[in-house]
Amino acid sequence: ALPMFIFVWLVAILVIYLDSRVVLAVGLGLGGVCCWVWSHLDSAWAGNSFQIVELLMSAALACAYIGLVSSIVLVGLEAGALTSASNAATFSGFMHFIRIFGGQVGVAAMTHVVSVREKFHSNILVQMNEWLSDRRVHTLTAGMLPHSSSPEEAQGRAVAILSQQVRAQAYTLATSDGFILITCVVVSYLFL
Repeated sequence: ALPMFIFVWLVAILVIYLDSRVVLAVGLGLGGVCCWVWSHLDSAWAGNSFQIVELLMSAALACAYIGLVSSIVLVGLEAGALTSASNAATFSGFMHFIRIFGGQVGVAAMTHVVSVREKFHSNILVQMNEWLSDRRVHTLTAGMLPHSSSPEEAQGRAVAILSQQVRAQAYTLATSDGFILITCVVVSYLFL
C-alpha cells in the first residue's frame, strides 16, 4: 500500500505538467506489461515472485487512475458539463454508470474466460497425457495402499489426488490465459 500512496502523489504532480491522456496511456501500457509478465506464471510462483511486478503495477494503477480522472474532468470542462450543478450531477452520474457497468462486464467476461479455459486445459492435460495419467494413478495407488483399507479405496484416493493436481495446473494455465487476454485488450485500447 505504501508504494501506491507514493506513486499516486508523484503522478498527481506529474499530471500538472503532462497531458492527462499521456499519463493514462503510460498507466495502461505499464499495466499491460505487468499482465504480460504475469501471463508467464506457473504453479511454483509465490510470494517474492510478484514483488517487482507488483511495484510496477502500483505505478501503472496510479498513472491509469489519475490519468483517467483528469481526462474525465477535462472532458467535463470542455463540454460545459460542469457549468451548473444539474449538468455536473448528470455528467458525474453518467461517468459512474459507465465505470461500474464496464467493471461488471469485465468481471463477467473474465470469469467466463477463466472458467472455459480451465475446462479446456483440464481436458487437454488429461487427453494429451493419458498414459502418464494412468501411470501416475498406479504410482499414487501404490503409495496410498498402506494407508487404505482396500485397493479400491487406495485407487479412489489416488484418482482424487491426481484430479486435484490436474485442476490446480489447469487453473494456473487458465489464469495465465486471462492475463494474456488483459494484455491484448490493453494493447488494442492503446491503438484506439
